[in-house]
Amino acid sequence: MPRDAHYDRLLAIVNSLPGTAEKRPWGDEPHWTVAGKIFAGWGREGDKSVLGVKTEKPMQAMLVASDPRFTIAPYVGKHGWVSMALGAKPNWDEVEALILGSYRLIAPKKLVAQIAGGAPPAKTAKAAKPARASKTAAKTKAKTKAKTKAAKARQSTKARQGSSRVAKAR
Repeated sequence: MPRDAHYDRLLAIVNSLPGTAEKRPWGDEPHWTVAGKIFAGWGREGDKSVLGVKTEKPMQAMLVASDPRFTIAPYVGKHGWVSMALGAKPNWDEVEALILGSYRLIAPKKLVAQIAGGAPPAKTAKAAKPARASKTAAKTKAKTKAKTKAAKARQSTKARQGSSRVAKAR
């Protein structure tokens, strides 16, 4: 593939991140990995330059709804990935922020800690597990309490029976 200004600039951004590697798993289009996992990909669709990155799902929805340059990425869109049409003169600060955000979502925490800004972004809160888990805990607690109460009642009964036997034996 001949040298491309977009590719060269993307490569410079990616190479500034620790532990990255370039792979071309599906032909000529480069994909960048960290710890063996893809965090960004780039290619040309005709004369259009396109970057693919992972985002949190709420961010994906916001980008796709508000900016025509973004589409849900084929195949991996269900995991929060977006495709961004870079255009003739991309906003490289924006591109770098998207690549860095994707890197933070994919890279091991030790590598993320090495870059400016430190820790990965907080994950969006997932829906709480159904109340079933707490019901199970409550049932277990209730059963344990009932068993303890029954054991105490048996001990009390045995103690009373034992004291009445002692009285009868006298």
